[in-house]
Amino acid sequence: MYNKIRMKLSVFRNFFMFAAIFLVIAGCASSTVRYINPDANFSYIRKVAVLPFNNLTSDRYAGEKIRSIVTVDILSRGAFEVLEQGEVSKTLGAVLRAAGASEGMVLDPDKETLKLLGEKLGAQAVIIGSVDEYEGASGGAVVSISMRMLDASSGIILWQANSTASGKSVWRRILGIEEVDRTVLTRKAVGKAIDTLL
Repeated sequence: MYNKIRMKLSVFRNFFMFAAIFLVIAGCASSTVRYINPDANFSYIRKVAVLPFNNLTSDRYAGEKIRSIVTVDILSRGAFEVLEQGEVSKTLGAVLRAAGASEGMVLDPDKETLKLLGEKLGAQAVIIGSVDEYEGASGGAVVSISMRMLDASSGIILWQANSTASGKSVWRRILGIEEVDRTVLTRKAVGKAIDTLL
């Protein structure tokens, strides 16, 4: 009788521990939606330029933070040569000024601008995107980004992904577990998006 009770308690304890671990993991939610052009052939792409990200958040540096993490993530996978950000920004500024665009405007380059940029940089494709959410730790951090890769010569969308990573979780608060850092969530959102490309 005593052994049966002990065994039931052991099963209950194991179940509770498993449930707690599952809830903690589930508390770091992420979602990714992607599109790959069925006619896309990525084999000709050797160099990629990552353009500045449009920042739709209150954090004035969110766009550059995401751009840097995207650049490092792609470089670490070794799939493409990624052009240096300073060179890309300088060339992009010159191209936009020549086209009569003002500094700091929301970037969504047209076909001619992309083609000229690709020629000047020697890039076959460019990655553009936006930071849609970049919330801090109060109540749990959330990072949401949108990215797309365009053929530099034609402007055709080769790939697009939207990715969100959230540290918001009632269970994390109930169990007293520390909130997930926004930098960790940023890397997670970027990594999940790039996973759908490479």
